Amino acid sequence: METESKSRDEPLRVVLVELRSFARRLRREWSINVPEITFAEATLMSAVTARPHPTAVDVAADLQIDKSTASRQIAVLEQRGLIEREAAPGERRAQWLRLTPEGRNILQQSDTVRIEAIRDRVGDWTDAEVTQFADLLRRFNARPS
Repeated sequence: METESKSRDEPLRVVLVELRSFARRLRREWSINVPEITFAEATLMSAVTARPHPTAVDVAADLQIDKSTASRQIAVLEQRGLIEREAAPGERRAQWLRLTPEGRNILQQSDTVRIEAIRDRVGDWTDAEVTQFADLLRRFNARPS
């Protein structure tokens, strides 16, 4: 069992290095290609769209960040007119979040730019390889942290 674990160490180091490289490239290219919002703002906005009626607590949990951090980022996006709040029916303090039409438009544009960049990077891959890559990423990200 220990030999199997050690035989995986080197490929796992490669995975770690490549994930770090991917994250750096994604953030760098993001700032060039999507100047309207930062990568972190797009991530938060995507979290808002992932649920029917998300609250700041939901977004913080989904992104695994502190609620105060999520609240500050939400407030900035709200001031910029990209997110709006609505009182949750039957709850005194809870507020549902949703993207404004402008927020949805900017997020959609940023997703389109990112998909095009990914399309360019996998341009010489077969459809089966792209599908396998997507399946493996989905499987990797589905595991609890």
